[in-house]
Amino acid sequence: MGRPRKTSDSAASPRPAATAPKAGPGTPRSSATSRTAPATGANPTATAPKSGSGRGSAPEKAAYSTKPRGARESGQPRSATASDGQRGGPRKSDGGGAVKSSTASGGVKPSATSGAASKTQGRARGLPAPLSPEKVAEVERETRGQWRNPEWHKWRENRITASIAPKISNSKFANGRTAEVPQSYLNEVVGSRSGVQTPAMNWGVRNEKKAVQAYEALKSTAKKPVKVKDCGIFVDKDKPWLAASPDGIVQDANTGKDLRLLEVKCPYKHRNKTVDEACRDQTFCLENEGSSYSLKKTHPYYTQVQCQMKASGLKKTDFVVHTNKQTAITPVDFDPVFWKQTAPKLEKFYTDAVVPYLEEKSSSAVWASEE
Repeated sequence: MGRPRKTSDSAASPRPAATAPKAGPGTPRSSATSRTAPATGANPTATAPKSGSGRGSAPEKAAYSTKPRGARESGQPRSATASDGQRGGPRKSDGGGAVKSSTASGGVKPSATSGAASKTQGRARGLPAPLSPEKVAEVERETRGQWRNPEWHKWRENRITASIAPKISNSKFANGRTAEVPQSYLNEVVGSRSGVQTPAMNWGVRNEKKAVQAYEALKSTAKKPVKVKDCGIFVDKDKPWLAASPDGIVQDANTGKDLRLLEVKCPYKHRNKTVDEACRDQTFCLENEGSSYSLKKTHPYYTQVQCQMKASGLKKTDFVVHTNKQTAITPVDFDPVFWKQTAPKLEKFYTDAVVPYLEEKSSSAVWASEE
């Protein structure tokens, strides 16, 4: 499959321009309801892993500090070579310290900052143009298969995805408590993603298909038959720097109507426990609510599924936790209040960290080509 067509309303990677930072407000809160039942057996099948799946949080590492937009460093930019295949985080200074942000491109060319561009539907400078609903649907279709599909990787690059969004929204930088950009988070956005597979990640990959089968069986037992359809990446039509790859789309088995998203977790730490037993762990994603469970609003997975719903346009998710002893289904609704608090933090990170890095990389490549 070739690269996505570069039309006037889209490109595989967002096009950076100058930026207008937004302040980030409040903090997360507590959850939705759920159901549970024993898991059905099936042979584990390898399925597509998602890098940066939200299992565990990397510590923040400062990449460089920001400065007022428009300020330039004296002297000529250092020469560098940019290409679509280039991977790597922000450059460090000769002394090994933090480097001030200026401008770069991660395999994409910066858009013009002319008067015409600045007038485009009054959108904030530095943010890519919105996509049409038709383009969003086309991208989702063309990226099915996710990590096995080269197009999926192209459309993920230089976007904040749902899996990294929890770490970004809780970072000191996104909340205005430091000017130092966390390098590890920036690297996950611009494409420098680790290929390391931990035992927990491998466990999730091997058991995801089994969890989906158990979910479908539970819904059928409850006389609400559904089928789970594979999906690609959803790029938010209004905020095309945001994207998400859910584990599937839940459809009515009789009509084929899209009902909700599906997000599956197979916790390695609690693989041989019931969900009730796992809930005794204060760090576990679910908590007991009488005879059901709820997803904690303070847990990173809550932010992840909210991003997935925003990007896809579907307002409901079945959040499934599967262990060797039990499968629990927890419905989660889109939370507009939570999203209103979270979106500005993600946008601040994009405009104040991602865009300057992409512009700096692009600028360095231009200087290198002229030498």
